[in-house]
Amino acid sequence: MAKAVRLPNREQIVKQMWRLANTGAGDAVKLACFPPEEWQGVEELELDALTEFKRGSNGVVELRFVDRGRLLERLLDVVDHSGEDQVDRFLQAMGGDAG
Repeated sequence: MAKAVRLPNREQIVKQMWRLANTGAGDAVKLACFPPEEWQGVEELELDALTEFKRGSNGVVELRFVDRGRLLERLLDVVDHSGEDQVDRFLQAMGGDAG
């Protein structure tokens, strides 16, 4: 039997969004600068805002990050309480407690 996963509440979601909107790119750049064989300690890097990492056969590296502008817009919605209904509906759809 699978263990039930408890979904985050609104405050936890907002904190995570704020953290992602303010996360720097330094650790992702470090990751891109070193070859894979030198990635010891990669689990300690702050890569939550990194959404895509590509290293082409020609050595070109492409990094993509969360959309900070969109995150900040969503946070503004939540702060203005205009997005509360959407968050509540999302949490209810996921089977979590909206409050």
